Amino acid sequence: MKYFRKLISRFSFLTIIAIFFFLCPHKALASSDIQPPLEKTPPLTSTQLTPAQQYSGELLAYLLKVVLGRAGQPKSRAAWRTRAADEPLDFDHIVKTMTDPEGNRLDFMVLDPDILDLSQVLFHYDDKLSLYKGDYGVTSVYPAPEILALRLFILKRMNTGEKFDLDAFMGRKVKLLDKDYRTSPEDLAATGLSAREMKFLREIFQSEPAFYRYLTCPFLLKELKDTSVLASGNMTEKIMQSVHYTPSKCESMNLSESSNAVRIALLPSMTREFVYGKEAPSLSEYGFKPTEFLDEIFIKLQTKILETTLKTIKIVFSKPPYTKLTNPQWHELWQRLSQKDIAFYVENKRPLVIYPENAAKVIREACPEADFAVILMGKNIYRAIYFDPIKDAYPFVNRMYMDIMDVEYDQAGEEIEIISQFICSRLQNRIRIIIDHMTK
Repeated sequence: MKYFRKLISRFSFLTIIAIFFFLCPHKALASSDIQPPLEKTPPLTSTQLTPAQQYSGELLAYLLKVVLGRAGQPKSRAAWRTRAADEPLDFDHIVKTMTDPEGNRLDFMVLDPDILDLSQVLFHYDDKLSLYKGDYGVTSVYPAPEILALRLFILKRMNTGEKFDLDAFMGRKVKLLDKDYRTSPEDLAATGLSAREMKFLREIFQSEPAFYRYLTCPFLLKELKDTSVLASGNMTEKIMQSVHYTPSKCESMNLSESSNAVRIALLPSMTREFVYGKEAPSLSEYGFKPTEFLDEIFIKLQTKILETTLKTIKIVFSKPPYTKLTNPQWHELWQRLSQKDIAFYVENKRPLVIYPENAAKVIREACPEADFAVILMGKNIYRAIYFDPIKDAYPFVNRMYMDIMDVEYDQAGEEIEIISQFICSRLQNRIRIIIDHMTK
C-alpha cells in the first residue's frame, strides 16, 4: 500500500536488523500487544437487523467517528468538528440542500475525498444509507440525509455537553413513529430532549423507519456513548455488551501444524468483497461469504509470504557459520517449515471493522491464535484512517495493514518482506536445530 511504503521507508533500518532478529528475537518482539483471548459473553446480534445491516452499523459507527472529527486524517478533523454546527435542526432543509441540484452540499459535508471509498463500502451492504437510497439505479457518493441529520444532532449535543436518554426514546418507538402522535411534556422530560430536538429526531426516523433499527446496533450505540451524548440506560448498556467479535473464529488454511507454529492471520476489514442475502448460496453462520476474488487474494498472499520467507531463510542460513545444504536438504527443511511450522489463519466467515484504536481488541477476539495479523482493507480505505507511523507499525506492534489491490497488483513486496522477517525471527532457533541435525 502506497501510504505504508512511506511508513516503511522510515523503518529502513529493518533490513539491517534482520540479522539482529536472528540473534535476539525475544527482545525485538517484546512489544507485541497481541494478547491471549478475553472471556466474552455471546454476541447480542440485533434480531431487527439483517447480517448485512449489522455490518453496516459497524461501518457507520466508524464513519461517524470521522464525520464528527474524532478519527480519520488529522487535516480534516477540525472541519468535521465544526461543519454545520450553527445550522438549525431542520430536517427538511437538510433534505432539500442535499437533493436540490442548486443546493450547497458543503453546508453539511466537508470536501473530504478520503472517505469516499469507505462510504461506498457502507452503501454496498445497505444502499438505503446512500443519498438516493438505491433509487434511480445509482448509488450516490453522499450519505443519506438521515445520517447527516444524526451527525448534526450529535455534534450539537457534543458542543453543549448535554445527554439524552435513548432508552426512553426507543421505548416510545410506536408513538414517535406515528406522525399523528403529539409529543407530550412527559416524553420530553423522560428523554431529556427539547421540543425542537424531539421533532427533529422524529422527522429523521419517520422519513426512513428502517433507519430506526440501527439504534439496536451495539457498535453504533458504543460510538454514541463515546461521544458522551447518551445518558446511562439499562437497555442501551445491555446492547453495548455485544461490542465484540467473539465467538467468531478464524479458520486454519493449513492441513496440519505443530503446536508452536508461527501463526499469521489474514483479516478482511472494511471491504466490499463479501456477498450476502437470500440469493447468495452457502453463506456462513454469520450470513456472509467471501467473493472468489477475496479467496484468491488470501491464497495469493499466503503464497507470496511463503516464497519470500524461503528466500530470506536461504540468504541467512547459507552463510557461515552454517553448513551449506544440498538442494534435497533445502527441500526437506522447507517442507517441514512450510507444512508444520508456519500456519495461516483466515477470517472468511464475515468482514470486520479494524482500525488502529480497536485493532488489538478485534484481533484478540477474531483470531486469538495469531502471532501476527495482516489486516486486508478494501481499495483506498486506508485514506479514511490515521496511522501513527510509530505506534501503528511493525515492529512496535505485530500487525500490518494492506490495501487489497496492492496484493492483487503485486505492489506489497516491502510489506511481505517485513512479514517474512517476522516469521524468520520466530523460527531461527528451530532452523538451527534442524540444520545441525541434518548436517551431523
